[in-house]
Amino acid sequence: LVDEVLRPLMSGKEAAVYVVRCGNELRCAKVYKEANKRSFRQASEYQEGRKVRNSRQARAMAKGSKFGKKETEDAWQNAEVAALFRLAGAGVRVPKPYDFL
Repeated sequence: LVDEVLRPLMSGKEAAVYVVRCGNELRCAKVYKEANKRSFRQASEYQEGRKVRNSRQARAMAKGSKFGKKETEDAWQNAEVAALFRLAGAGVRVPKPYDFL
């Protein structure tokens, strides 16, 4: 858990990153912006080819319902964390995810 937010580090199209203190360690916390507050025009290109196992979720995501938008956001964030673990497993130096809420 985060004990203290020390300062903002940077802000981008999809998230803001903060320097935080967790116990005696300094870490970075990435806080995603809400989908309607992002200026990320190529989102569909990044999501191309992703598969959703649950057909109800896939239909809702394609339809763009409130539930579908939430599922799209969750899938986006899960894919980013999964990519970090895959890259780290391949020996690439990437940030280590500590927790994902």
